[in-house]
Amino acid sequence: MTGSATVSAVVVTASSPLWYATRATGLVALVLLTGSMAMGLLSSVRFQRPAWPRFVTLGLHRNLSLLALAFTVAHIATTVADSFVSIPLQDAVVPFISSYRPIWLGLGAIAFDLMLALIVTSLLRTRMSLRSWRLVHWCAYLCWPVAVLHGLGTGTDTPVNWVLGLTAACVLVVAGLTLWRLAVAWPARPVASTAGVVLVVLTLIAGGAWLGAGPLSANWSARSGTHAGQQAQLSLQQAATSAAAARRDLR
Repeated sequence: MTGSATVSAVVVTASSPLWYATRATGLVALVLLTGSMAMGLLSSVRFQRPAWPRFVTLGLHRNLSLLALAFTVAHIATTVADSFVSIPLQDAVVPFISSYRPIWLGLGAIAFDLMLALIVTSLLRTRMSLRSWRLVHWCAYLCWPVAVLHGLGTGTDTPVNWVLGLTAACVLVVAGLTLWRLAVAWPARPVASTAGVVLVVLTLIAGGAWLGAGPLSANWSARSGTHAGQQAQLSLQQAATSAAAARRDLR
């Protein structure tokens, strides 16, 4: 009777709007952040066409960044409000203090802090020196790879095919545009551009190897910093979700 009640409670928790909203807002934020990153890379090569002037790229870059921030705030709010795993607000903004998957949740906090730095410095650009603005702006671009690692390491849906495919598509878009940016810069800086290409390729290979040995492995939940009680909750949630899906199929 107790086991049935526990599973029923998990079904209610897993089916709550907050459970789905946390994952949905996180994935949407990643897509928007990828779009902003793509527009920034296109702007860096001064991409423009008769039907796509450069000011459109700049405008999209700015607006996508603001939208990504809005969805990230919603992602944090729903994560904190959801009682399935206790994550206080400070854990979402101060890196590496969480008891739940501290490294990977800490990376999410870093990505959020970098995103805030990017937005604030963009709004204060006219009041900052060009050198200071560029330094913060380029450092803030680290929020995209950090956010990708956060999503893969923290997300319980990482092994799901469509989630993995969406993340891979985001990575390939940014990697492809980065290689294009390096190719454009090659005539002026051949050594630096070649080193950049090698770094991108090695990063993709290392990322794929880590993904297979890490988030896609069977024991990732324990290795990522999930406590025994939290692991039991997650296992029950996954079992309850599978049972609910099976019932829907029978209908």
